[in-house]
Amino acid sequence: MSKMNKRMSKMNKKMDNNILKNIHKYNTYTSMTLKKETINLDYSSFYEKYKVSLPNNLFPSNNFLNWFVGFTEGEGSFIINNRGDLAFVITQSTSDIKVLYFIQETLAFGKVILQSAKTSRYVTQSKKEIEIIISIFNGNTVLPTRQKKLDIFIKQFNNWITKGKIRLEPVIIKNNLVLPSLNNSWLAGFTDGEGCFTCSITDKGFNLNFNIAQKGEINQIILQQLCLLFKAGKVSKHSVKNVYEYRINGIKNCSNVFSYFDKYKLLTKKSLSYVLWKEIQEDLKKKYHLDKLKRLEMIEKARMINKSNII
Repeated sequence: MSKMNKRMSKMNKKMDNNILKNIHKYNTYTSMTLKKETINLDYSSFYEKYKVSLPNNLFPSNNFLNWFVGFTEGEGSFIINNRGDLAFVITQSTSDIKVLYFIQETLAFGKVILQSAKTSRYVTQSKKEIEIIISIFNGNTVLPTRQKKLDIFIKQFNNWITKGKIRLEPVIIKNNLVLPSLNNSWLAGFTDGEGCFTCSITDKGFNLNFNIAQKGEINQIILQQLCLLFKAGKVSKHSVKNVYEYRINGIKNCSNVFSYFDKYKLLTKKSLSYVLWKEIQEDLKKKYHLDKLKRLEMIEKARMINKSNII
């Protein structure tokens, strides 16, 4: 092994050790149980309640539920109004309203509301439906901040169900946080909500990136896990206060995410962004950007990534 390779190997080991130390810190930073890897999250409670409430419907698949949890951790809200009533809401750009209808059709409950020309929502507010929603997320959330909000939501749910005509059994909170995995679709859902594929190309060079940003220092360790999973990238402070960002860049490093996103498909308009981004990576690898005419075509394609008017 050359001196350069030895040096790089030591640097990579040092980076991995630092990340693992941060994961250990996280375990003591919260009073919750942390598992390093969860391939199959536990939806047994959900399937039991779903079978009772909607016996004639097909069960949503584990793949959908994993994606749904990740997407909700990025885009969803557990709402308690001033009267103490509960609602579960996912907000999306109206250009991505199809994914809200997909959620509604797969769960077989809730409704999609066109809030405005730019914004749409998936909403459910009934006690029985909220109970089913809670059974999906209880014990299966990844982000520590989301777990805290879910805990508050469940506590209010237990109070809410003691009032009115419909009475249900109280829910026991499961503080069982897990880290992202490359063996389920949680990260695909979370990327649909929070991820961003970007590329800029000029006659002087190019910049190819995949990044995910999250608010809250406690969520930083979840982003650190992505460095381990993809064996590249870094987590740093965002320009926005109290926001941290995982970023992976460069032709070689960005290819590390391909096997995951090729297996676990994105379901929003970001699926097209990913396809274009991957095509540009291949063009950059072939050095097409050095050709003036081909570079112009690549610049035009790069403009299409993450444009809000793409459906």
